[in-house]
Amino acid sequence: MAYVMVPAAFPSYLGGLSQGWAFAWRALMAGELFVQIPGSPAVGTMLNNAYQAGKPEFLLAVMIVVLAIGMVMDALFSGVARRARTRRGLSGFRA
Repeated sequence: MAYVMVPAAFPSYLGGLSQGWAFAWRALMAGELFVQIPGSPAVGTMLNNAYQAGKPEFLLAVMIVVLAIGMVMDALFSGVARRARTRRGLSGFRA
């Protein structure tokens, strides 16, 4: 029974992992904005420091890094999920 259910659920499992990672990434950014540890480099701390120091170019650069990390991870999850759906015969259906 497990040999049938686990492979069939794998594409949906990957979709859940993708959504969970996106939520965790947003929560990490929000948490780093509120909780700052002196002497500890963090992306949220860099965002807040650039905002308070009035450095819009550095603020924009950090925001682009955050966006790039999110896009790379989304592409990674999407590629793996697409391959899993194709391998299981779940893509390419026409109505």
